[in-house]
Amino acid sequence: MLKGCGAVALPLMLSACSWSWFGLNAASAPHPVAHSQPTGRLIVAPARDFAYLPARTGRVSPNRIENTAMTSIVLKGDINEAVRNGIANSLQVAGFHLNDDRKVLSGSIEKFTVDDARSPAFWTLKMRYVVTDAATRKVVFSTSKTVSRKSPKFTSSPIAIEDTVKLSVDALISDPGFVKSVN
Repeated sequence: MLKGCGAVALPLMLSACSWSWFGLNAASAPHPVAHSQPTGRLIVAPARDFAYLPARTGRVSPNRIENTAMTSIVLKGDINEAVRNGIANSLQVAGFHLNDDRKVLSGSIEKFTVDDARSPAFWTLKMRYVVTDAATRKVVFSTSKTVSRKSPKFTSSPIAIEDTVKLSVDALISDPGFVKSVN
């Protein structure tokens, strides 16, 4: 009888590890930023205008995110491209119009790390955002936003990157200076 119970109990106990993912995911999901239909018109610069500073200093290659548990997380493409595309997608979902080239959003990825030595993993992104007036080439807005979020340890890297970038964009669009600069 005990052998039969063990055959049933062991898979149930092992699957309990995955139950924490549901609670963790809900608790770490970025909270939506309350906006009264944000508006703004701008264009998001190409990926080359989003410098990935850890790669420029030689600390990591352009397609790697620093990780405390392993040497790094490797993507198929470059980090600056993934971050740039995530920024554009998040802005568009938030209601910004990305077809007006009078204001250009660019920036630099000052830090992008994941600490997954223990569960949950903590993803940290420090971004410098810069809005430039295309006609005068003058910076009309600049800010640095640092965000951290919990994620299940064995999550998909592209999903974790997208969620972390979205959290950073939420912080950006909640800044009245940014909204004013693109209106």
